[in-house]
Amino acid sequence: MSDVLTVAATFAPEIVVLASALLVFLLDVVGVRRLEAVGAVSVGGSALALTLVLADLGFAPLAAVRTLGAAAINVAPAAGSSPLYFVSSFGLVFQAIFLLSALLVGLASMSRESREAGAPIFFGLLSLATLGMLLVALASDLIFLLLAIEITSISTYLLVGYTRRGIRPLEAAMKFYVIGAVSSTVSFFGASLLFGAYGTTNLFRIAAVAGSVGYPVLALLGYGFLIAGLAFKTTLVPFHAWAVDVYDGAPSDVSAFLAGGSKKVGVFAFFLVFLGPVLFVHPGGPGNPFGGGPVALGAFLRITLAVLAVLTMTVGNVLALLQKEMKRLLAYSSISQAGYMLLGIAVGTAPALAGATFQILAHVLMKGGAFLVVAGVAALGVGPLVDDWKGLGQRYPLTSAAFALMLLSLAGVPLTIGFASKFVLFSAAVEARGYFVWLAVAGLLNSALSVFYYARILKTIYFDDPGPAAVPHGAVVGGAGPPALGAGGLGYGRAVAIGVAAVAIVALGIYPQIVLGPIQAAASHFVALGV
Repeated sequence: MSDVLTVAATFAPEIVVLASALLVFLLDVVGVRRLEAVGAVSVGGSALALTLVLADLGFAPLAAVRTLGAAAINVAPAAGSSPLYFVSSFGLVFQAIFLLSALLVGLASMSRESREAGAPIFFGLLSLATLGMLLVALASDLIFLLLAIEITSISTYLLVGYTRRGIRPLEAAMKFYVIGAVSSTVSFFGASLLFGAYGTTNLFRIAAVAGSVGYPVLALLGYGFLIAGLAFKTTLVPFHAWAVDVYDGAPSDVSAFLAGGSKKVGVFAFFLVFLGPVLFVHPGGPGNPFGGGPVALGAFLRITLAVLAVLTMTVGNVLALLQKEMKRLLAYSSISQAGYMLLGIAVGTAPALAGATFQILAHVLMKGGAFLVVAGVAALGVGPLVDDWKGLGQRYPLTSAAFALMLLSLAGVPLTIGFASKFVLFSAAVEARGYFVWLAVAGLLNSALSVFYYARILKTIYFDDPGPAAVPHGAVVGGAGPPALGAGGLGYGRAVAIGVAAVAIVALGIYPQIVLGPIQAAASHFVALGV
């Protein structure tokens, strides 16, 4: 009985999210399909799960609902054991980030028509995708990790085309599915090669023996396939091309979840899979991977990940400069941000991991919030092109101000979370010295490059002459009635979600230590344990 209670306490957030998904589908079966009802269940489940995770992280005001004691977190498994899951403070930090993304997207998605078809499908799949993300943060075995990623992947494939309206969402869903299937196949094949090299898929045991026993050529091939498979999930160059079409074709709320939430699963998987080999496998020289003896895998992996990081941030920013559609521009910008996040694992120190994690949190607020603004503006009748946003600052000043704040933060302007996160990340790369300094320089140059297309958007919004007034979604052309949705046409849920993101961007930019302190402590534990 005590073992059952222990497992229930460990998986309490996951149980809550799963229960909310099942309840949404049950409501659909019995005919309760109003958006307010199913949305409240999904958003309530995410909020409760986030509360439990914050309590387990030691957030004092929530101590009464804590399900895990401090002694149950960051406890290294017994020597020789192969646990499928492991509770770390670093994993809990990522669970909080995942749930924050799901909560903002779910809240914003309640600002649609009450009887919109497919609402139960959307919110049920959103909860299932979140469940997979939470399980990823607990994984300590490759098979457990990849299966958890598949729970999120399959749910998001369906989310992209859940409306079944028009060709573009269905085309995006099909592309997402095909690419996702390929990436999953490549990832599982890489895991099978690692099993052949080391006789285990447990991340603790692999970190303990990698480079000193087994077959190095199989290990390098296995890690190579895993890098390729996870790079598809994380939209790293040259595995990024699918992302732009998917983000562009998906409903904007779904794009916000893909960019702000589910993509971070791949980044966390990189942390889990590659931290041990990058940091701890140094058997005394590079070795010969084809000679059957010890080989320093860390050197190979560091260089590979560093090259991918620089390529991703550079290609993403350059292609963003050429875009004329808002969602495609933000999609390429999101790809470039993945390059910054990968710097953390390429550098491999605790400060670098903390900086990358802080950058991930910042990206949830900045890019997730930006896509939510795009969804709201589309509901106001504004077209998909950047030029369609001309004069928007005059017609919708609050919405435009929030969007401008998100763009300035993405560009790394001081007093925003985007500046604070990049400062922490690039400082960690400089502190690591060696060629890592050049990684920081590449990041700074790319940040400067991104200023050009963010400035172009701001110029369009605030300085270009406005065109004809857009027709709000649901309004009657020529009529005098108000927009169908509240909060000036945005909807109250979406307005609250955008407002929360905007306030957090400024608050955490001015005083980042509120979240940076716990993130740094969690990253230090993560590096000490090796997984």
